[in-house]
Amino acid sequence: MFRFSRLRIAGALVIVGIAIALWITLRSPLVRSSSGEFKFNGMSIQEFHCFPTGTGRHPAVILVHGSGYRGLNYDMFDTMCGALADHGYDAELLEYYDSTANSDQLSHTMENFKIWMDAIHSGIEVLAHNPAVDSRHIALMGFSQGAYLAVATAAVFPNEVAAVVEYYGGLIPLLRAKAASMPPTLIIHGEEDAIISVSEAKDLDALLTKANRPHEMYLYPRADHGFNFHRPGNFFNPEATADAWQHSLDFLDRTLK
Repeated sequence: MFRFSRLRIAGALVIVGIAIALWITLRSPLVRSSSGEFKFNGMSIQEFHCFPTGTGRHPAVILVHGSGYRGLNYDMFDTMCGALADHGYDAELLEYYDSTANSDQLSHTMENFKIWMDAIHSGIEVLAHNPAVDSRHIALMGFSQGAYLAVATAAVFPNEVAAVVEYYGGLIPLLRAKAASMPPTLIIHGEEDAIISVSEAKDLDALLTKANRPHEMYLYPRADHGFNFHRPGNFFNPEATADAWQHSLDFLDRTLK
């Protein structure tokens, strides 16, 4: 387990980190390279793509958004998509809400969870048939509810998911036994998370450690839920955002490239 400490960041790294965070979060939203859809259970699932430069097959990263209304934070996901493409990844935001008529009422979340997970799995299968994608190296990067979905999908389909980056999520109790087959996993969580307790990250870390599965964990003091998104209230943490993003890229490079 790795633990974030402000004392480990030298002055120069702080400046660089804040610069990276500002670039990621404040640059103009990327014009999507492509948008399309695929069929799942008779439903049209929308996806937005960002393509890297260069020829040949590229590793891929599917971004999985959190809860909220359809389209929430699309501008931020556009920017992440572009940043991943700039780093050599075929990146995609998959709108899994389309599989359940865009429903995100809390009373329906658990019954929808498996449908959403299956829609994400279907998206992986579609992406794996893209001739520009290295089908052996497809990762999921999920946030909050999307992190739970990403971890669950990887636990159920470990041979199709090469790596998982999960921001402030966890593994649902019904799938705890599946931790023994998880692909490499990066756990990122704010210690002051008031929505999803940091205990979820620690629990997943313990499960993966017990199963001897490759993983890393970074916990951020004074970071709340969604610390790398701009939302009502003063939750955005630029230092944690920059550090977590760099760890995400490093982790993906080690596991996918």
